[in-house]
Amino acid sequence: MDMLVNFTFKNFRSFRNEMTLSMEAASIQELSASVFNTCGEELLPVAVMYGPNSSGKSNVLKALKVMRDLLLNSVKLNPKDSLDAEPFFLDLTSIAEPTSFEIQFTLNASKYRYGFDYTYEAIIAEWLYEKREGEREFELFLRSGSEFKISKTRFSEGIGKQEATPANRLFVSLVAQLNGKISQSILDWFSNIEYMSGIDGIGYAGKTLEMLFKEQNGYTEISRFFEKANLGFMELDVNLENADENRMSSETVHWLYDVYGNKVGLRSFPTEKMESEGTKKIIEITGPIFDAILNGKILVVDELDAKLHPFLTRKIIGLFMDKDINKAGAQLIFATHDTNLLNIKYLRRDQIWFTEKDKTDSTELYSLVEFRDESGKKVRNDRNIEKDYIEGRYGALPLMN
Repeated sequence: MDMLVNFTFKNFRSFRNEMTLSMEAASIQELSASVFNTCGEELLPVAVMYGPNSSGKSNVLKALKVMRDLLLNSVKLNPKDSLDAEPFFLDLTSIAEPTSFEIQFTLNASKYRYGFDYTYEAIIAEWLYEKREGEREFELFLRSGSEFKISKTRFSEGIGKQEATPANRLFVSLVAQLNGKISQSILDWFSNIEYMSGIDGIGYAGKTLEMLFKEQNGYTEISRFFEKANLGFMELDVNLENADENRMSSETVHWLYDVYGNKVGLRSFPTEKMESEGTKKIIEITGPIFDAILNGKILVVDELDAKLHPFLTRKIIGLFMDKDINKAGAQLIFATHDTNLLNIKYLRRDQIWFTEKDKTDSTELYSLVEFRDESGKKVRNDRNIEKDYIEGRYGALPLMN
């Protein structure tokens, strides 16, 4: 299984200091059946972030998206193009310092560590390491400015390519473009990171409708999920409006009743016009959810719970936590305000993360399993986590004057 191990970032938006979002399972007992084992790593299928508005939880997700976009779009850059850099602005020095991203992931029975430092103008540093099971970690290449150190035995595909690498171009991207096998597999891994806004669903519904209309892989699972979610309609009819643009629309099919409450027929309504925002949200995200689960992708969702009943949010999390459903090791990373999920019936303590700003407006990221109270004690698994969070025991709450 190809999965995210951890993601480390520094000097990005509200994050001045280096922070790490880890998908590594801690040595705790709750929900142990949901933990995946791959390449000697015990990994989690879900991570959720809590915190007040403007605390930086969305920036964790955006950092992962920006790293992905920089790598996948690097091939399109001209030598003089600027890079998408958003350093921490609220001190006197960070704006002139590079942003740093590093990610560890499993791929083809190896664990890779890849990262880079960059500014608006250039890639300052770039590195790639590989650890095969039973071996130590080996350096594949190390880039510092215009200087390269490349392993002839483990990354021969990069030899001779360094001279063709512009200052603003990522080396892995260039080598992949020149048919480098390892580099291309890394780009393929990053392309399996899908980012969604839970508030603005424009564009996502198309994935669901296409899967239903063409009866693609996931068609049965989507239909079954709609039925179990009890959304009030019998089925979803998909119509092709414009074949050239692959534009589709849908209608929800409802029962029609007589004055005595007997079912006497069916009636269809345009989904976009007649259905609730919550029903439209479910239709929008169900396709990407099952696409991720069936293909082992990483689904990153900001405000997953927006417009959704807590029951539906729990059901979505349950899909990823159930290894009988999530057979490919898909991972869900999302931000939410839904405190109903703060319960070890649904999530482990190492899956719950908090964001909070310090006195200089820089965001701190920490997990519940790492948290210590004033006496230095960890959070026990018999605590009422939702109640403790609302009462401010773990921080990450709005401060009202």
